[in-house]
Amino acid sequence: MRTRTREVVRMLATFRHSAHCRRLRAAAAAQEARDLANEASSDDTIEEDERAELEARPVSRKPHPGMH
Repeated sequence: MRTRTREVVRMLATFRHSAHCRRLRAAAAAQEARDLANEASSDDTIEEDERAELEARPVSRKPHPGMH
């Protein structure tokens, strides 16, 4: 009887550990998704700012040396 109790306790500990690891992996995946979303949104903001700056300044192109 004592052996089965130890086995059950060990099994429950294994289940708890597995569940904890699953939660940690899920949390890490969610954080990575949030980081990617934030990175993408900040890239969009930067691109919009750059476009606004380019539209605000006049474009003057100089020919390359040796080109006519």
